[in-house]
Amino acid sequence: MTVKEREMSRQELEFCHIPAQATCWRKVLSLGRRMKFCKGAQVYPGSSGARTLFFLDQGEVWLVRSSLDGREKIIWSTGPDSLFGETPFFDELAPRSSMVAASDCIVYVFSRQCVLSEILPHNPDLMLALFRTLAMKVRILSNQTVSLSLDDLSSRICKFLHLRQNEQVQERGGQFVFPGLNQQELANLLGVHRVTLNKALRELEKAGILGPYARNEVYILDETRFRELAFLNI
Repeated sequence: MTVKEREMSRQELEFCHIPAQATCWRKVLSLGRRMKFCKGAQVYPGSSGARTLFFLDQGEVWLVRSSLDGREKIIWSTGPDSLFGETPFFDELAPRSSMVAASDCIVYVFSRQCVLSEILPHNPDLMLALFRTLAMKVRILSNQTVSLSLDDLSSRICKFLHLRQNEQVQERGGQFVFPGLNQQELANLLGVHRVTLNKALRELEKAGILGPYARNEVYILDETRFRELAFLNI
């Protein structure tokens, strides 16, 4: 499989990470307002983001939904050269979810009037990038719904790790993954309690499929069984 084919396959299976689709928006950054957000800050709390569109210049942002009892679900994450905030921007309803800076971020904020009157009418390529971003989010949320409905937790874990998989091979021949999330964050992403996630990870360890889970490194001990679980129900 070529690099391009692997990337297309990854995008088809992706259920949590929004890839960069809006690099061309960099040419209009002078029309936006540059803002910095520290890790853990809400990019727009409450309804203040309903009439603005955002471009992520640096860092990582998560879309998070919280319940009244304090539980959280990470819906998706996105990195540089991405747009976000499209849904409240276009439907003009107060957002129920929050955009949270997963790392220190630099964001450009565009007003509704600027986007609709200045940017989109004169830049069809930017409008196409916006459509692609929205289409990718529909695909990813559809994949996430199917995975939550049809895959067991072990399969969802392996699918997440497969999508993050680093192809570099260790000297001893084992492959490894850099998840980039601690156990609580992964539990929030997969929609389970941390204790439930920890139990599933332990079972994958005992079965000899994965090594111990760490934010920065997870070894894949049995590539065949790992891939079988990752591609379950696909």
